[in-house]
Parts: sequence; C-alpha cells; structure tokens
Amino acid sequence: MKQIKDNPKHVLLLLEWYDYRIQKGVAKMAKELGWLLYCPSKTIPNNVDILKNWDGDGCLALLATKKTIDIFSKYDKPAIDLGLNNHDLPINRVVTDNQKIGRLAANHFRDQGYREIFTISPEASLMHQERYEYLKKYVEADEGKVTIISNAGKTSHETFGFDLIDSQIIEGLKSVAKQRGTTIDKMSIAFFAYDDVMAAQFIRILSQQNIKIPENVAILGINNDELINVGLNVSLSSIDCDLEGLGAKGALELNKLMQKEIISTGSIIRHPPKKLIARRSTDSYAVENKLVAEALNWINCNFQKGIFAADVAKEFSVTQQGLQKAFNEHYIRTPGQEIRYRRAKAVANLLECTDATLNEIAKNCGYYSVDTLISGFKSVYKQTPGKYRQLANHNTKSVIN
Repeated sequence: MKQIKDNPKHVLLLLEWYDYRIQKGVAKMAKELGWLLYCPSKTIPNNVDILKNWDGDGCLALLATKKTIDIFSKYDKPAIDLGLNNHDLPINRVVTDNQKIGRLAANHFRDQGYREIFTISPEASLMHQERYEYLKKYVEADEGKVTIISNAGKTSHETFGFDLIDSQIIEGLKSVAKQRGTTIDKMSIAFFAYDDVMAAQFIRILSQQNIKIPENVAILGINNDELINVGLNVSLSSIDCDLEGLGAKGALELNKLMQKEIISTGSIIRHPPKKLIARRSTDSYAVENKLVAEALNWINCNFQKGIFAADVAKEFSVTQQGLQKAFNEHYIRTPGQEIRYRRAKAVANLLECTDATLNEIAKNCGYYSVDTLISGFKSVYKQTPGKYRQLANHNTKSVIN
C-alpha cells in the first residue's frame, strides 16, 4: 500500500473501551497510510475536552459514554465508530461479527457434548445482546437450549453498561441444581461469557467455591486476551475476535471517508473472528455415560496414532457393537466419526498455523497417506486442505492488502 508523504492526515484514536490490539492494528495501518496518529492516554477521563479541541482530519473512536456521544453528534469531520453502543448518529461502524461468534461458540459446546448452555442476561450492552441472540439461534438449531442463570447480586458499570458477575451467580447455579434434583459438584454444564473479563471473574468465583473447571463448569470467553489468560489458574478457552484486524479495518474505512471515496450513512461493517482457541476451561465432555466420556477422552489423546473404532473398544474391553450403541444413545457422533473429526480439526489447526506439508501433517495426525488425509478432511470441512489453507491465508492478509 502506497504511503502518503505529502500533507499527511492527522487522525485521533479515541477508545473509551481500550484494547491494546485495536490500537496496534490502527497504528500499523496509520504507518502504511502515512498518517500522524494521536492516541491520548486511555487514563484521560475527559474525552469531551479532547474532541472539542481536536482540529485534525478524522477520528477513529469506540464510543461508550453519553457525554462523548453528545459531543460527537456535533463533530463534522470523518469518523468511524468501532463499537456497538446505542446511538443514532450517522457514523459508519466497524464491529465484530457476532453472528459468527455465536456460531463458533454453539459448535464448540456441541462438539463437547453439551446440549444446554448457561449464561447471564446480556442486560444493557448491545454487543452482549447480539452475542446472546446468535448463540441462542445456533444452539436451538441443533435442538439445544440456552438457559439464563440468575445473577441477582450483579453489578453493572454505569457508564459502559458492561455486565459483571459476582458470587450470587453461585446461588443461581445451586438453585438450578436443586430444581433438577442434584448438586453443583455432580453437574456438568457449559457457561458462555460475553467477554474474557466476565469469564475470568467467573473462573475466580468458581475457584473460591472449589467448583471444578471444566469438570463441573466449562467456560468459554470472547476476545482471547492473553493478558487476562496469564493471570488465571485455569487457561481460558476463548474466541479470537481479531481486534488488531478490526482496528486496521476501521482505519481503512476512515481513510475512504477522508479521501471522499464513500460517505457516512451509519452503516455497519462486520469484521469476522479468527477462530476459537480451545484450552483447559472447556476441556471436558458433557456426557453422563461413563464409558462414552472416558472413550472420548481416550480418543482425544490418541487419535494422532492412527487408531480405529476397534482400538477404542479393545481399550475399554467392550464389543464394537456395545461401544457403538453407547455412543448412539449418549453422543452426537459414532466412535469412528469422532476419530475422523478430531483428526480433521488437528489438520485444520496445522494448516492455519504452520507451513507444514500435507505429508508431514498426515504423519502427525494419524493418517496413513496424504490421500486418506484429503478424503477425511473433505468429509468434515467440505473442501480440500489446500483450499482451506488458501482461504485461511487470504483472511489473514486481506486486512493489509
């Protein structure tokens, strides 16, 4: 991308919900475009004064507070909003694709055997409301359900409307368990957090109550924040929303506005998540049948060794017919399908994250040849490994092309 050296644009980055990856994405694109980027400290409380005194060419913002939104209504320069807070300003937005986030979450929990997913009410946040609605849509499409847990003692940040969790949610879980004639320590539930902050709060509360993660409660977050994850005693599964790419995309859209290639109409551009990163917090299967649960864990640890369904039956001293019957009654796939599924998922990860050849990947994922890898991969992903890698690389590079 050609840099603009003469008469560089002066651009303000005003993030009222801060994430270092958004700033990084904007900063990289600003360098490509030859901008002079002003990033006031995120600790500065009075964004109103910043906007009043700003006389540059454009602004990238993540609007959250009413005071700032009111001032922004009088801002007459090109602007892009990176948030989904409630306002009727004719400002174009670039925000996360919550439909794809909901689908990733629903599919992940389904693959772990969960038919019911718990969460709290999304309350005032439009971002959280969207994530809840799309999760519900995809879970119910697979004949599952989403259940709201009472969080009676919850607190909300008055300014930003973010949902927070406190210890009262444990009482909500106990109430659910009691209604179902059991206790928390005998339950195996899935919990969907609207972001990693919420997920981290829940992990800490559950740990204080000695409730096992993921055995009793499997937790999935959103944003894949490494700084949050490093401080937890249980590594957090999370959906990577590609916030750096979001910032870069927002910068590109702002550049179009400043170059008068487009006009601001209040339209919304959705930026897709990268992928779901599975870690310890969801490393459990919600299967009541002991044989099936143990067989699933064994498959997950051994699929790369070239095993077949017969090997699973032999490991647990049951007939193939008996194992098949148990899986048909208590799980969504047969033993053979589960082996093929786990191998294909491992292949997909290596295709995305490495430059390994198909022959190398086949050896590492339990396939006897490249041909069997291609056939097995296509049965799960409905495309060849080569096409999958090509699309994955294109999605990674498209932001800067």
